[in-house]
Amino acid sequence: MLLRGLAGNPSAPADVLIRLTAANIDRSGLARRRDLPAEAAAALATDSDVDVRLGLASNPNLPPTVQVVLADDADPQVRGRLAEGAEYFTTSGVHGRRIPGPLSREVYEVLARDPEPKVRRALGFNRHLPDDVRAVMLNDSDPRTAAIAAAEWPSAPTNRIGDLLARVTGAFGRQMLLLRLDGPLPAEAAHAMLADLDSAAANEYSMALLGQIAEVVDLDAGLTDRFMASPDFRAAVAANPTLSAEYVADLAHDPDNQVRAAVVARRGLDPALRESIPVDYNDRSSETVGWLLTENLSEQEQLAFARSRHQIFRKTLALRADLSEEVVEILARDESFAVRLFVCERQSNAPGWLLTQIVEQWTSYSRWDMLRHKNFPADAATRLACSDKPHDRAVAAAHPGLPADTVETLLADDDDTVRGRAATNPAVPADRLIELLGSADSVIAAGAAANRVLSVVTMRQMVDQAGL
Repeated sequence: MLLRGLAGNPSAPADVLIRLTAANIDRSGLARRRDLPAEAAAALATDSDVDVRLGLASNPNLPPTVQVVLADDADPQVRGRLAEGAEYFTTSGVHGRRIPGPLSREVYEVLARDPEPKVRRALGFNRHLPDDVRAVMLNDSDPRTAAIAAAEWPSAPTNRIGDLLARVTGAFGRQMLLLRLDGPLPAEAAHAMLADLDSAAANEYSMALLGQIAEVVDLDAGLTDRFMASPDFRAAVAANPTLSAEYVADLAHDPDNQVRAAVVARRGLDPALRESIPVDYNDRSSETVGWLLTENLSEQEQLAFARSRHQIFRKTLALRADLSEEVVEILARDESFAVRLFVCERQSNAPGWLLTQIVEQWTSYSRWDMLRHKNFPADAATRLACSDKPHDRAVAAAHPGLPADTVETLLADDDDTVRGRAATNPAVPADRLIELLGSADSVIAAGAAANRVLSVVTMRQMVDQAGL
């Protein structure tokens, strides 16, 4: 347990991590470390434990030489994990989702020729897959691989829409493809798709595809009339960037709340018109305005969106990483819980009073990140540490601002998670930390080994004593 805790110590130096690759412990956590030295990664790439290699294949920071080894792994699960390049979360006080960087060109080409269809299918989901490699995969002998390669093209070329639609036959796959087009869907292609849909029985997938067509097609008169006449698709067509200004103005007064919401979210809509449109929002909805996340906004534009009557703009704005102190302060006092939550999850300058407020009400996974936020108050952490709920105590146990007597109380807690977290608290004095390493309680000993203030000298002594 000591060495396993040490493998998770954020302060462990490269030489210790390299030596731990030979330890008789669960090394999968070590393999996932994003600061894993290249030499350690190379050693784990040939580990006999497939779970270790799977963990390594999920690591977004692998050197190309290790990627090449994993691309030739005997287990297709490992090759598939590497191929997919799945997104991961960062939890360093500010919650965030990240996409791994691209693999080497050689690795993409090897994986595209993999004999196992499941590996090639996984590769189709990779967001960095070079366009020319993806184009070759459209002719894959496995129809599902070809369909995924087409539907998951991050910026699917509209000029190849015929080829792409020929590969993606299912309604859901076609919906995903249309979602990623690099321009409006040509009207001719839309008419052909509609003819197919009209000749088959309607279901939830075909209805969703119809809505996606209404939202992205280059509207002509016939298509506009069709979608405007249908209550089911008026919201979708209201979001279509090619819809004429005349129809946009009409839909701004539509009796349907969802239609008005779609008009409000249009890129380039006159700000005065946008603010004049009444919309009710569900505070539990995860919907955001995609273009607002990447739009180049001036300080005045940020302030205007922060003061918008529309919750969806304020909520989306709270996800951006470039907000000024004034904008964050405005959003921190927003009436919407969702907006305030996003401020706590994503803003490095979220105020301590708000972090305290949200942590008291929010019990999902990002709560743990908020306790690690640099602005989270020590007194609030201490109150949580004294809670009668084990989850609260566990969340607070590692906060560096806890009083020494509170930490000691947590080290004697009945709950294993609480004791283990308390042993990782960086406020534990050095001499007490050495005592905890020798504890008969393996949970406490492992937590002490993972404590980031543990001296490097002690870490090296631990791997020496283990004969590594």
